[in-house]
Amino acid sequence: MEGGVRNPYPSPNARLEMIPPTPSASYNRTMLDAIVVFIHVLAATVFIGPQIFLVAVAMPALRSLGDVEARQQATRAITRGFGALAAVALVVLLATGVWNYYDAKDAGLIEQDDFPRYYTALMVKLTLVTIVIVLTVLHGAVFGRRLQRLQQEGATEAEIAQARTFSMAASTATLAVSIGILVCAALMDSTWSKL
Repeated sequence: MEGGVRNPYPSPNARLEMIPPTPSASYNRTMLDAIVVFIHVLAATVFIGPQIFLVAVAMPALRSLGDVEARQQATRAITRGFGALAAVALVVLLATGVWNYYDAKDAGLIEQDDFPRYYTALMVKLTLVTIVIVLTVLHGAVFGRRLQRLQQEGATEAEIAQARTFSMAASTATLAVSIGILVCAALMDSTWSKL
């Protein structure tokens, strides 16, 4: 100690030793990796964008139609088109997500001890992805089909309203969880996750 002031860096390399580890120095991201990330982001946009449009614009507009049969036909046409688009986007997201996982693994990012924040964000993201898949299947195979069957059979408005409530709840939950996935993805891409 000189003059009563303690030197916080006892050796010339002490500051460097305080810097957390970084992804493998031998790792280089290729153009193919960048293209896969682009396709992943595009598929996420295709999956989530129409969900927001349906909840915020299309469904409220359809509810304003006075002709019940026309409203039901328009709703079926819109949701059928969205369902096909969402299914393709989800398959692309899963395929590119697997690629991105192994890319991050090659970079050394999926090491709980070296990058605990990245690892935690990834585990939360994968959990949310699983929830989205379950909700999507439930919505398409159970709630949506039940609602369509009730409408075709001429069920009472109360029965249709109850089925619609379950369908909207599944849609809203899928959108909320999908946005959570985007938050995790942003965190994983940040420097914060590499500390």
